[in-house]
Amino acid sequence: MIKTLQAVDNDFLNDHMIGDNAVLPTVCAIAWMADAAESTYSGYTFHGIENYKLFKGVVFDGTEASDYQIDVNVVEHNLKQSNPNLILDAKISSLNAKGMPVFHYGGELLLKPTTEKVSLEYVGLATTKNGNDKGAEEARQLYTNGTLFHGESLQGIQEVIHCDETGLLLKCQVPAVAMTKQGDFPLELHNVFANDLVYQAMLVWVRKRLSLGSLPSSTKRWISYQQVKPNELFYLQLKVVEQGSTNVIADISLISEDKQLLAEIKSAQVTVSENLKDLFKPRSGNLLEKVAGL
Repeated sequence: MIKTLQAVDNDFLNDHMIGDNAVLPTVCAIAWMADAAESTYSGYTFHGIENYKLFKGVVFDGTEASDYQIDVNVVEHNLKQSNPNLILDAKISSLNAKGMPVFHYGGELLLKPTTEKVSLEYVGLATTKNGNDKGAEEARQLYTNGTLFHGESLQGIQEVIHCDETGLLLKCQVPAVAMTKQGDFPLELHNVFANDLVYQAMLVWVRKRLSLGSLPSSTKRWISYQQVKPNELFYLQLKVVEQGSTNVIADISLISEDKQLLAEIKSAQVTVSENLKDLFKPRSGNLLEKVAGL
């Protein structure tokens, strides 16, 4: 499948600027691969991705390709009636000026029959509020104090309920303006505005607890049970799994207001560095070339 950048809403991309340039969000790359898989294998619906990796992110700096190739190939086809599914290897690539392929994103997609529905209750969610407006004000500041760079359609963190050395809990809601900027990513199919908050949560924890900057690099497993609906309040529960000198790994759950598990992410990893602290301030330098690809 070929995807053209003309299908991506420019106003949406302007909400995902790092320094002077827009960057294609990781969640959009996953949505592209999922759409290609569902279009190729009718009767199946995207259920999740494993071993997601960023190779060379798409940066809109004037040198980006106009078309991107999405290739999906069957790795495993389980026809057992009790658990039928497809596992596909997927990659997004483009051609450089010399006609050579450049790989941007990849992972193993899990597809299940479209008729299969999953509903899981999340146990152990403590949503006690701070008792005042401190958590809401703290959330607003995340988008202005250099912690996060995201524009209006991606500013979905409504309240920081809790944050300590083990993780954090956020209350979230996708801004209404996202409906006008969804372009090639309809919210009812792939709510990229809600999903992007998963990686925002990791950046928030790293900045608040380690006073460092960070960027996502890989995700071991992301399973979706339900898409976050427009105007739906939901929670993000992040639990730190591993902390090293150059990386942080965490498990993250998306949970509905009535405590249904919407998605669970295992071993999402960010690269951590002192050099990334000022990354989200506008500049015209070449730092993007080194770390592009949220």
